Amino acid sequence: MLDVELDIGLEWSDSGFGQLEVEKAVDAAMRVADVPGLKDYPAPVEVSIKLTDDAEVHALNREWRDKDKPTNVLSFPMLDEDELESFRHPELVSGSYSSSGAEKIGTLSQVQGDGNEMELLLGDIVLAHGVCTAEAEQKNIPVAHHATHLVIHGMLHLLGHDHIDEDEAELMEALEVKALASMGLHNPYDV
Repeated sequence: MLDVELDIGLEWSDSGFGQLEVEKAVDAAMRVADVPGLKDYPAPVEVSIKLTDDAEVHALNREWRDKDKPTNVLSFPMLDEDELESFRHPELVSGSYSSSGAEKIGTLSQVQGDGNEMELLLGDIVLAHGVCTAEAEQKNIPVAHHATHLVIHGMLHLLGHDHIDEDEAELMEALEVKALASMGLHNPYDV
């Protein structure tokens, strides 16, 4: 099960982008990301998304990325590369789920072994309203469509994708386009 915790700032109230749209974007990203082990995880999997203003994103970007400006989306993954690889290839992980269904013996040990479920937090995604709105206006698309793309982009980061080198960027863009197409939205890279 995937839980989406959403915190929406007032500046987003007229954007047409809320809980339902965020959940659809997260679901679309999960479907294209090829992380089968997350579907079988014995406790809830959670992502936290905050729709806020440029000032907050600017402060976060300065603190965590040493970039003194706002940006459209920030992602803060909680799983490291080895954990993500375990979820991508669960058949290769040694061990199995315990009889209580709450503990994976091996490298997947995010759940408590005493039977008490503990959510697996994929990470946090933060969108800046002003930047997102300006970019949507430049692209001549609804803010909700651009925000959908940014949530998908952020989710792919949480799931281990990046765009640092050209091959990674091409793969990530292809996944974004596929996720957006599954929602009936256009290719944002088609100029």
